[in-house]
Order: sequence, then C-alpha cells, then structure tokens
Amino acid sequence: MKIFEMIREADESGVSGIGKVLEGTVFTDGTTVIRWTVEGKPNSTAIYPSFEDFELIHVTSHPTNKTKFNWIEHLPTNK
Repeated sequence: MKIFEMIREADESGVSGIGKVLEGTVFTDGTTVIRWTVEGKPNSTAIYPSFEDFELIHVTSHPTNKTKFNWIEHLPTNK
C-alpha cells in the first residue's frame, strides 16, 4: 500500500485550488482511493480501478497545473 498527497502549483479549472489538494492511497491490487482536501470546499472521496486511471483524469488532462506527488513512507501518528 502506498500513501500520497497531490500538490498543484496552478488550478486551470478554478475549482480544486492550489497547494495540497488531495490525499490518496494506492492499494496492492492497484485500486486508488482519493480524498479531496480543498479548504472551503466539501471533502469528497473517489475510487479508481488504478492509479493510472486517476492520473489520466486529474493530472494528465491538466498539464498547466504542474501537479506533483508527495509519496509518504510512514503514516503520521496522532500523538
């Protein structure tokens, strides 16, 4: 299982904002679950069959957003 955050430098649609805009998990079978975390907007969760499917919709189709991923090796603790 891999955990990631998605960071955008720009927002060509004007909807999802800039900075850290979502958190995600890629399960061992490739299923990818994301949760939008845009301040001031309702958080929403989506499930994709693969990371590539998610990436095609939210990254590749918006090249001017300069999207980056922060892959997290260890989960933060709430201590």
